[in-house]
Amino acid sequence: MKRATLIGETTRGGAHPGGPMVVNDNFFINIPIGRAINPVTKTNWEGVGVKPHVEVPQEDALTTAHLKALEKLAASTKDKDDKFRYEWYAESLKAGLNPVKVKPETLRSYAGKYGPRTISFESGELYYQRTGRPKYRMIPLSNDLFMLKEIDYFRIKIIKEDGVVKGVMGMYDDGNTDKNLKRK
Repeated sequence: MKRATLIGETTRGGAHPGGPMVVNDNFFINIPIGRAINPVTKTNWEGVGVKPHVEVPQEDALTTAHLKALEKLAASTKDKDDKFRYEWYAESLKAGLNPVKVKPETLRSYAGKYGPRTISFESGELYYQRTGRPKYRMIPLSNDLFMLKEIDYFRIKIIKEDGVVKGVMGMYDDGNTDKNLKRK
């Protein structure tokens, strides 16, 4: 009826409500007592299920729905700050659905000290820590852009010149940035 966008997997196909009816002391039978009818198609989904508009595995359905909502909001807003934030959070969700792989040698080249920031390479992954604060695993959004799952308003961009890592840029969901150069 075009009142919603269904996201996920085809449903199991139960359209006839009912319940158990006692036959005798040893048996009962499940009897349908109603039938749902779609006013448009004049049919129902018993035994065939409802096919979603966007087919994704069940475990990705909520994230995909959230992503689609953010994309719709970003496309419809006229406020550039709102659009920036919607797109910012959508990018994080996309990374969860389609993880980016960065070569270990590339990740290793990013390790170092950048002012009060330290990036370390441990067990094939990068970790970010600011002096006196906890350490966080860096999740790639691209080959040189990373998010921190626990700090959704902040990202780290690796700054390179001629293929050499020169520094990092801290990026914030309000559009602000700050930079630190890599120590020699």
